[in-house]
Amino acid sequence: MKYDAIALFKKLRWKPDLDIEVHGPMILKIMADPTKGRMSAFCVEVGISDPTFYSWCKKDELFLECYALGKLIARENWEYEGQLIAEETCMPGTSNHRFEHWRMVGWSRFGVGKNSRIKLDLDPNGTPGQHYSQLMKQATEGDFTAGEIKQLMEAINVGLNAHQVEQLQKEIDQLKADLITMAENSHVDNSFSDTRITKED
Repeated sequence: MKYDAIALFKKLRWKPDLDIEVHGPMILKIMADPTKGRMSAFCVEVGISDPTFYSWCKKDELFLECYALGKLIARENWEYEGQLIAEETCMPGTSNHRFEHWRMVGWSRFGVGKNSRIKLDLDPNGTPGQHYSQLMKQATEGDFTAGEIKQLMEAINVGLNAHQVEQLQKEIDQLKADLITMAENSHVDNSFSDTRITKED
């Protein structure tokens, strides 16, 4: 496919805001189109990037619902195509290229038996705790296989443990600094110093 680079650049430069009355039906239409049926096709047509798309999903629950329904429609179209392919007959010893293409679409779009890169909708500046909740939200939207979510949760747990150790070390360092300050103040002879109270005879 060929794209007009100048037109795409202009769309990116004047990035559109979410208009649910326009973009809601549009995402449903594109996802329901068997020749498209993917979020990337919507992003290219509107002229937005992945992060902007996901920010729209966070901003508007109706848009997120339209996208979720669109994914189901796209999956159903894919399943229906598989049924048609299963009814086809091929000569013995020949390869069914249509079936291979159908299977590849299943890998890339729906995670059916896939072993490839995954897309994460995470805040790069977030804490491991925030990443955990973001991953769980993305998992509920059906973006991961069972194996993928297990590996991601294990990675998050490692990051969470490292984050907790780092925070604990900061607290220890702060306590040490406070103790040093208290020790120094206890030897200063002024009205604000922390001196020992002695009883008068």
